[in-house]
Amino acid sequence: MHKATRLGVFAARVLIGVVALGVAVSSCKDGNDAKNAKDDRPPVASNQPTAGSEQPAVEAEQPSARSAKPLSRAERAAIGGHIAFVSERSSDNTGDNTGDNTGDNTGKDIWLITPSGDSRVLSAEPGDEFPASVAPGGAQLAVIASREEGGVHREQLRIVDLASGQSRALNEPRGRARNPSFGPNGDWLIAESDAQGFSDLVRISLAASDDNEDSGNKASDGAYPTAAPVATAPEGNFEPSVSPDGRRIAFVSSRTGDPEIYVMDADGANLTRITAFHREDWAPTWSPDGQWLAFLSSREGRDRVFVVRSDGSDVRAISGDAPTGQERDIAWSPNGDRLAFSGRQPDGTRRIWLAPIAGGSATALTDASGHSDQPTWSPDGDYLVFVSEVEGDPELFLMRADGSGQTRLTHAPGADWLPRWIPTAMAPADRAARP
Repeated sequence: MHKATRLGVFAARVLIGVVALGVAVSSCKDGNDAKNAKDDRPPVASNQPTAGSEQPAVEAEQPSARSAKPLSRAERAAIGGHIAFVSERSSDNTGDNTGDNTGDNTGKDIWLITPSGDSRVLSAEPGDEFPASVAPGGAQLAVIASREEGGVHREQLRIVDLASGQSRALNEPRGRARNPSFGPNGDWLIAESDAQGFSDLVRISLAASDDNEDSGNKASDGAYPTAAPVATAPEGNFEPSVSPDGRRIAFVSSRTGDPEIYVMDADGANLTRITAFHREDWAPTWSPDGQWLAFLSSREGRDRVFVVRSDGSDVRAISGDAPTGQERDIAWSPNGDRLAFSGRQPDGTRRIWLAPIAGGSATALTDASGHSDQPTWSPDGDYLVFVSEVEGDPELFLMRADGSGQTRLTHAPGADWLPRWIPTAMAPADRAARP
């Protein structure tokens, strides 16, 4: 089968590239980029709030008794870290709503918000920007910048230093530069690139350089960091996931026909095929201990979350007999004993589910009224941030890991989505403040 046809069934699921960017690439599946974090988003509003202007938390309108009482401000203040997210509230962040950066006012920028609701813009470069992955320890954020140049879609990977706010570009704008996955020390990453082939996996060194610290600029000598190919195939390689110890890379490839999961050493050696089925397998994600991979598969006629040992054994669906619908948005708990994910029903309703790795059936954490998806764990595993449309626009909400305390976090007009929780140290006194 022709490469574009075969990959067309799969590549709409190859996110962050398609889901987060919301762009049409030649290999998208019938607009099925809904594995799509952004289904039916409302138009962006033109109002521009100022940094730190989020309103106090309000209760989500959930019928479940366990969700009826929102988190207190004291409890939220004791939760560690910041949350990076995409906001469509404005494109220029000046308050004048002129949209000077892109010629319109529909840009997607990256904001930061604390669990207690203090927010600020992190990055508002021309075009659209999306938080892709957080470096171990939370010092850096990998960002995908997307824009149209002469009617041609371009992507660029950037690294944002979260202490200084400075960013640096890792590649010249190109058609494919996406899905970055950090090494364990945050000093290198693996990403997709079309610099030499349709979709290769490349290793990019992030070693500090005095020549490459100007916001948005490459090194002063005109060079970008070296991107060394570690996986090539004419049919493409996608969705790299670096193991917690940095020794292995899981990824998707259609080199034998259907998209399948592979694992190789970090230098590209010792390639091993993990899945072998006549339907699609994609979105591999390592467990925190590196013993398991979670992935999505259509092998049962619908999209489901599966787990498999890193040697390819013990493949099984994780949700049991729960009526989860089309599953997506895999999120390992920090200790690796649970998986959160979202499920989409035929009527379009979406909710968050939680499944134990040890076995059993998944439990719904949200009801279907809020159209909830994109769960992301707090670093300690006690909370989840997620996206809900229960009150109109897609907004960020917090809840405890058992589904209680559902609390609206963002309030600005316009869609807020794609949360990424950034860890920071939390003092013992902060933990003592929790109920």
